[in-house]
Amino acid sequence: MRVLLLPVLAALIAAAPAAAQTGEPQNGAVRRLNADQCAALAVEASGLVREADAKVQDWKGRLAEVESVFYPKLWGLGFVAPMFRVRGSPIAPDVERDYGQWGPYLHLEAALAQPLYTFGRAAAGEKAAEERIAVERARARQVRNTVALEARRMYFMHLYARSMIPILDSARKTLDDALATARREYEAGTGKISRADLSRLEYGSAELDKQRVRARIGAELSLAALKHTMGLPQEAQLELADERLPQPPEAPLPPLAELLQAAASGRPEWAQIEHGKQAAISLEQAERLANAPVLFAAGQVNADWTAMRPDAKNPYAWDPYNRLNAGVALGLQFDLDPAKANAKAHQAEALGQQVEGLERFASTGIPLEVRKARDEAEQAQQFYELATAGSKAARKWMVFAAAAWSTGTGDAADVLEGLAAWVQSKNGEMESLRDLHIARASLLYVTGRHQP
Repeated sequence: MRVLLLPVLAALIAAAPAAAQTGEPQNGAVRRLNADQCAALAVEASGLVREADAKVQDWKGRLAEVESVFYPKLWGLGFVAPMFRVRGSPIAPDVERDYGQWGPYLHLEAALAQPLYTFGRAAAGEKAAEERIAVERARARQVRNTVALEARRMYFMHLYARSMIPILDSARKTLDDALATARREYEAGTGKISRADLSRLEYGSAELDKQRVRARIGAELSLAALKHTMGLPQEAQLELADERLPQPPEAPLPPLAELLQAAASGRPEWAQIEHGKQAAISLEQAERLANAPVLFAAGQVNADWTAMRPDAKNPYAWDPYNRLNAGVALGLQFDLDPAKANAKAHQAEALGQQVEGLERFASTGIPLEVRKARDEAEQAQQFYELATAGSKAARKWMVFAAAAWSTGTGDAADVLEGLAAWVQSKNGEMESLRDLHIARASLLYVTGRHQP
């Protein structure tokens, strides 16, 4: 006797999303959503998407920091301090100090500098930041595609578990009828039913109940995972547009060459690689120019005043207490650290080599992903057609075995085998249909068109 075990719960746990999402409750409103609408809501509310968008804003801030090099820089210092009285000429060899009189001493110094040219370093840094922003934008699009695929996967996983429940309920009814007949015959002592036959049916009944529990829990868990992916709280009401797995799409699968062409232009990884290469080149250039000076124009003012000191009118006599000096100039600022600049340039060069390695890997990996997704969709389509034909034959087997059992011309083993074969074939049919829908969703992902 064969006993069918449906791995619904294990499959759903393995496919559950790894990262937590958050979302706001929608006032208890009931949602009736299809797969695309669930994916769109998941992309809108996903915490992973928000994190990816925040990284774009982070690099926009870094770009603004680089651009601020060319903004005017103002430095200033001012204070008030007590000062005692001094009498006598500022250039006299001796003066009179009077510690009995005190007054304020005011000091102000300020400098305004306007950078004019960085000999290419700021321009290279600005280019590197702009390219990194483009990388993060492409990465955010990839995150959106991933979240949308996960939402669609959970949607069809839930429908798969839900589709198995009526099948198992129907098997439960058939087995209940067989059990009722067996118990009547056994209690009547007709000799048609042995204790072994009855126990065989009771064992099959217990195994079928276990499968029904798995299907029910699997449906509940997959719905919870779908809410989680969509950023909804678990108490939110969510109704799906489909009660069971929908029939396969009528449109044929696109040719492999068309899918490869779409992936070559649509996958966000290509944009990440291209902009990443440019960012690494510009960063290396900026680091190698780290020792270059900054040409600037500056204006400076120094002012001091106190009534406690006599004012020296001689411009050649240095008077730190009563003076006003101002002027403008051109200057060069140096910050020389050749060893450090060379080390950072090598780091940027290594980063560029990493991007080149990723490009080489993606040039073969992405086409392989596309082919694998299409082959899986084609395989699921063929499996579904074969499983549909097999389930029809298994249903006839089950019906004839049950009829023979009820008329006393069959035995319990035939009933259980026919029932197990039908449930197994229907499970294979639903699995193939689920895999077909998920594979078609994966085709959108691997060609970069997954986001709703």
